[in-house]
Amino acid sequence: MNRSTAKWIVSTIQCRSCFQRVSHVESDFLCTPCHEHRQLFTTGERNARRRGHRFLTTDMLRRTPAPYATESVVVADKRLVAHYFVGSCDWYVVELDRATGDAFGHADLGLGFPEWGWFNLVELERLLVNGLFVVERDLDFEPVTAAERGLV
Repeated sequence: MNRSTAKWIVSTIQCRSCFQRVSHVESDFLCTPCHEHRQLFTTGERNARRRGHRFLTTDMLRRTPAPYATESVVVADKRLVAHYFVGSCDWYVVELDRATGDAFGHADLGLGFPEWGWFNLVELERLLVNGLFVVERDLDFEPVTAAERGLV
């Protein structure tokens, strides 16, 4: 290990949730995205065990724009960051309020009337359909524009 690497290790702190080295941590030795995730899901993700993966990752918190950040962007060029689904229902996230979990995006409840609007990711995570099914995150989803996904 050279001197610059050792100096970097000493000047950074490791997040106790995602184990990444960061220069600034919030309370309880958490990086800012992990702290925001902990603030949204204060009691943890309710259906995490049933789902088998995290509903909202810290990487998604980092790369999702804030509310109204894409307001000037044409609908066809809006970037879809995440995809959630259950049965024939689909939700695509474009913007996210990190404090409340409110997300702006495209919602299709499978009734033939898809629309752009606001939905809450904390409520989606807790949703249980017919007592059996939970809303899941598409693990293979790559960010694309709305036009590329055919939502316009």
